[in-house]
Amino acid sequence: MPHGLQKFLHENTAIVKCDENGLVAVEKPCGVLSHPNAGNDPSDALFRCPYDFDEQAYTCKGFGKVYLLNRLDAPVSGVILVGLNPKVAEAVKIAFESKKVFKQYVALVKGYPRYKNAVWRSRLDKNFIGKSIKMSPGSGFFAETKCFLVESFRLCGVTLSILNLFPVTGRTHQLRVHCSQHALPIVGDETYGDAKFNAVFKKNYESYRLFLHSEKISLTYVLGRKIFTFHAHSSINFVELLKNFIGNHIRSSS
Repeated sequence: MPHGLQKFLHENTAIVKCDENGLVAVEKPCGVLSHPNAGNDPSDALFRCPYDFDEQAYTCKGFGKVYLLNRLDAPVSGVILVGLNPKVAEAVKIAFESKKVFKQYVALVKGYPRYKNAVWRSRLDKNFIGKSIKMSPGSGFFAETKCFLVESFRLCGVTLSILNLFPVTGRTHQLRVHCSQHALPIVGDETYGDAKFNAVFKKNYESYRLFLHSEKISLTYVLGRKIFTFHAHSSINFVELLKNFIGNHIRSSS
């Protein structure tokens, strides 16, 4: 593991894996920003260090640049990638552009999918509401997601499903919008979710998070004419966490 990097990370955030080239996978808790908003204090961001928006990198005093290689929405937890030098950062960015990166998410949604295995495709428009972004169906960016049903339950008088989601493209809020478009709003999603159900769920189960988790990331990248593979898995088994959470509440209400 990179010596001294952990001390710059936000609390409850941990290094999951690092390779010999300085590619690092970090476990991000929900509520933490991938990078600070422009002009804001970095205390709620992944690293407690100044962030350069042009370089897309944190500057950690006495350590150097830490390059942010992908992003997770603040309410989303799980694995996120950073690079410890510009060469590995550029190599990984090329891998993203070449679609040589595989990502797997887990979501808890309200409803039951029409098909157990499906591919969702749509075009999304980006809308700015004040300083916030909201995506909507339109004629803009092409987005594609693969969806697989893991398990379904009855809770709160409705059906809840655990899904594995595989984003083929990486559009803003893509998974949240696609789930909403297919009548499967992610539990706890305050932007694209079911507001009435979220309120009931929070009241009954004292849960205040978005139930979307970045579980795995794998990629192949080229550096110095050599090919490297990198696989990182979340330290949290989110499927089992959800099953235990739901199972306990089913038993307590029976």
